[in-house]
Amino acid sequence: MNTAQLVSLSIAVLAVAVVLLGLVIVTGRALNRQRERRDARLSADVRPLLMELIGGDGGDEISEPLLLLAALDERVWRAVEPSAISMLGKVSGNARVALVRLLEQRGLARTASRDLSGLSAVRRAVAAHVLGLLGHAEAAFPLVRMLSDRNPEVRAAAVRGLGQVGAAGAAGPIISSMTGGRVPFQLVAQALIRLGPKARPALVETLSDGDPAKRAVAVEVLGLTGAVENARALVDVLAGDSSADVRVRAARALGRLGTPVCLDALIHATGPDHPHAVRVEAASALGDLGSPRAVPTLQQLLADSHYHVAHNAARSLARLGKPATAALTETVAERAGTPAASHAWEALAIQDLQAGRLPRLPAPAAR
Repeated sequence: MNTAQLVSLSIAVLAVAVVLLGLVIVTGRALNRQRERRDARLSADVRPLLMELIGGDGGDEISEPLLLLAALDERVWRAVEPSAISMLGKVSGNARVALVRLLEQRGLARTASRDLSGLSAVRRAVAAHVLGLLGHAEAAFPLVRMLSDRNPEVRAAAVRGLGQVGAAGAAGPIISSMTGGRVPFQLVAQALIRLGPKARPALVETLSDGDPAKRAVAVEVLGLTGAVENARALVDVLAGDSSADVRVRAARALGRLGTPVCLDALIHATGPDHPHAVRVEAASALGDLGSPRAVPTLQQLLADSHYHVAHNAARSLARLGKPATAALTETVAERAGTPAASHAWEALAIQDLQAGRLPRLPAPAAR
């Protein structure tokens, strides 16, 4: 066989392969569409039972739909299961309890637990997600193991799942999952917030951890979850943590907590001995705190040489009512033409707008 014949044969083989590949693709798509239509039809037929199940009061009303759904043919259940799982993430109370009972009877937790050790990362991630939705405490240990999974999506699903399960002992492993950036800050924070007060002992312990990222997430979550009883620990962080970012987050957290010890610490943190970023955040947090006792300090900060410190002080004063209004008016009158007066005018204008008044016009600059 000469070269020309070889080339012709190769082209013919390639053409046949392309045609066969096209047929496989077309056939696969057709089969998928057919399966999707069938599943949609089966799901539509059974969906009223699902709605009846989640619409009951948790008593005898759910018995009949629960029995009927639990006894569905496997082929029909496969079509309905995605809808049931989707509903599980959207309902609460008796509706959630009923759905969990159904999914337990259909063996979903058992299947998901088995899939956690599967070869497919997608299946492991889906399994972690499902176990989290089911919210069983016994799922906590398998999910903790998945925090060291080689796939980042699986680790992320495990962290979210642990937050949904709500096991008290999950906080420490969730925080540890941040090591080396294995799980992003935001996902860890969200999971810890879902754990609520149960996470606080581990969070307080983390305030002395050597990893600033872990200390940062602990501070952030303590502030977001209203951990008033831990305010003193956050004051210590604000005063002496080696990371400026952690101290900034501590200032923000103290502003959210709003206890007297928070006020004194934030006023002190606006002083010139603190890093610029900490002073900026402390000036803003005093507005969140809402105490008139902060007015004298904030009034002094209007003249600060750092723009953002003065700017945040003015924004905080705009939120502190009549005592702050008097201080702002005084600053405008006594320091006309200075940056402090400009910041004060801005705060007064904000107050006017919030009260539904036209902003007052600033006085002309001193010549």
